[in-house]
Amino acid sequence: MGIYKLPLGIRIPRYDEYPKGYVVEEVNKKRDSANIVQGYKLVEVSDKKFTHFTEINIDIDKLWSLFISLSDSIIGDKAYGLIGFKGEKPTLSKISDKKNIIELFSKYQFELSNDGFSEFGIAYYDDNTLNEIYITTFKYVQVWTTDKDSLVKALRKAGLKEKKILNFIDEFPVVSEAISPDEVEGILSYTQILSEIKEEFEKF
Repeated sequence: MGIYKLPLGIRIPRYDEYPKGYVVEEVNKKRDSANIVQGYKLVEVSDKKFTHFTEINIDIDKLWSLFISLSDSIIGDKAYGLIGFKGEKPTLSKISDKKNIIELFSKYQFELSNDGFSEFGIAYYDDNTLNEIYITTFKYVQVWTTDKDSLVKALRKAGLKEKKILNFIDEFPVVSEAISPDEVEGILSYTQILSEIKEEFEKF
């Protein structure tokens, strides 16, 4: 089975792009045999503010709808947003109405979903619980939650199945790229998006 549909900013390296020391044929063979497919793996956690952690692969054209569905399912009316750049600690907004976070991210839906340098999420916590949805730079989804039932219901609604073995694209060499207006007409650069979102975060 082939790899699920990747975003524009994430791709398999060309032969000449592998770091020195890699035997490219062996890496490609291992990747081809890995289970880098749509689905999720779910782990029960103890002694934390969350009870379950899941990681999810999904075709890029379904990523945004899953993000919204998960937000509706496990995040209440109040939330804070997260926006980040590859390799850096994400910036958090103040707690606001959840709809404000979603409306802000929605303005940059295409770029946030496809850019290989940016990551984003939405969360809420209190003294006893944490519920967070985070889209990594590689565009697989990570979720920390206290509401397993609502999480699984949303994942099944998206057509996703739990996998005993599930691999992720960054377990092997991978190229991350920033998408730009030079490549896709009408989009914004990731630097502009991060700047604008951080500016809006300050207004919450």
